[in-house]
Amino acid sequence: MGQILQRIVNAGAYKANTASERKDIQGMNIAWLFLMVIQVGSIIKFVTSSLHIATVGAIVFTCIMLGVHMLMHLGKINLAKILIISTMNVHCMVMAYCLGIRTHIIDFLLIIAIIPLYLFQTSQWKLILGGIGLSIVPYAGFILFREQFEQIDLPRNQQLAIDQSIAWLMMASIVALIYLMYRKNKNYEISAQQNADMLKAQKQLYEQILERIPIGIVTFDKDLRYTYINSAAVKDEEARAWMLGKTNEEYFRMRKLDVSGASKREEILHEAIERQESVEREEALVDRHGKHRTSIKGAAPVYNDDKSELLTLIGYSLDITSIKDAERQVREYAYELERRNEELQHFVYATSHDLKSPLRNIASHLQILQRRNKENLDGESLELINYTVQSVKHLNQLINDIYQYSVADRNDKPTETVNLINVVSTIVNDHRAAITERNAKMEYTNLPELKMAPSHISMVLTNLISNAIKYNQAEHPIVNVYSHESDTEYVFTVADNGIGISEEYHKQIFDIFR
Repeated sequence: MGQILQRIVNAGAYKANTASERKDIQGMNIAWLFLMVIQVGSIIKFVTSSLHIATVGAIVFTCIMLGVHMLMHLGKINLAKILIISTMNVHCMVMAYCLGIRTHIIDFLLIIAIIPLYLFQTSQWKLILGGIGLSIVPYAGFILFREQFEQIDLPRNQQLAIDQSIAWLMMASIVALIYLMYRKNKNYEISAQQNADMLKAQKQLYEQILERIPIGIVTFDKDLRYTYINSAAVKDEEARAWMLGKTNEEYFRMRKLDVSGASKREEILHEAIERQESVEREEALVDRHGKHRTSIKGAAPVYNDDKSELLTLIGYSLDITSIKDAERQVREYAYELERRNEELQHFVYATSHDLKSPLRNIASHLQILQRRNKENLDGESLELINYTVQSVKHLNQLINDIYQYSVADRNDKPTETVNLINVVSTIVNDHRAAITERNAKMEYTNLPELKMAPSHISMVLTNLISNAIKYNQAEHPIVNVYSHESDTEYVFTVADNGIGISEEYHKQIFDIFR
């Protein structure tokens, strides 16, 4: 039995989106259950009193109520409510018409008129007024046309019997309605208390979150009075408590400060309200200890959905003095680094220039010495002189490579559209002698035009191509230069038919002078 009652009470509750809707549906089902109990009692009373017309009317009404319960199961909640009010009104009017106006059945319309207050939420005032109107209008009609209805009254003894049989029904209906209204009001009180507790818990949670954000945050009402201040904005707890509900002007007067400062502080707030959007600016100031500080001040208005009403205004302040100091220090470091790099480049250039001259002299003198004394020197001495000359030339090339490397990553090369076919053609012409000597073959096609520094790409390809020819041990070296485009970049390849580089040395390929 308990499970059946539970299923009746929860019919359609699974369709609810919120706990409030679920309680509303359950309340409707409880009212329906009370009504069915009263109606079954009415049928039994009408049958035992041989009131056949009233019995038929009550049975028809009961069948319609079963249909209402089916609508509840389907989740058609408002339709079920409207149907139950309409059916009760029609049933009452038909019964009054058939049984006579003196039976007081018509008085049930006044009870029915109260039911919309129970079935609908206060926000559904149109449905409430409509439901009340369905009962009041026919009741007024019966009163106005009382004489016409009395002409079709049943005999007085039958009316008395009917009146006695429905007296308990009217009393039971009133008691049930009072109980249901009390229950709904109680649920409203519980729900309101739960909502209040939930809002209080949410408020405490949000305040705890704001307290842990290392940014000064305050909120204002539409009159620019403080409604919240976190400890990052004002550390003194007593001062924070005093400021709530106060304006900036009142705060400045309390601190005996220049009131014009309050107006200046509120400029950003007025700007945010006027523009109806967040406003942010950087502000430099001197604190009470005489230290220069920089902060970001911001204001963000919060409106209702249609922006017709300002709900609150959020103000925030972030001290960025340390960031500004760091930026300034980075600029100083960058300037110093750039200056030192320029000095280093001058040093490398001067050193390479100064070293090349004596190296050339050493090589020249050794070669002169070799030519003049060729007949007087033995083979071993001549070989040593040759090794020395080659070492000097290698050292000269190394100095040149160091200089080239020192200027290779400078970013002052102008960028332009470069035809890479032309770049490779120029490199091939520059190395024509080596290519002919080694009987090498160059292949390069389908190279794109791209924006880049011509000197940079030329330096890269020159080194790769010359190495591919110079160090290739194949009888007929073949060098192939090509590229393909991916989703994000161009990939260039310089491939040759030499011995390649062992995998163990792959990580060293781009180490300097390796």
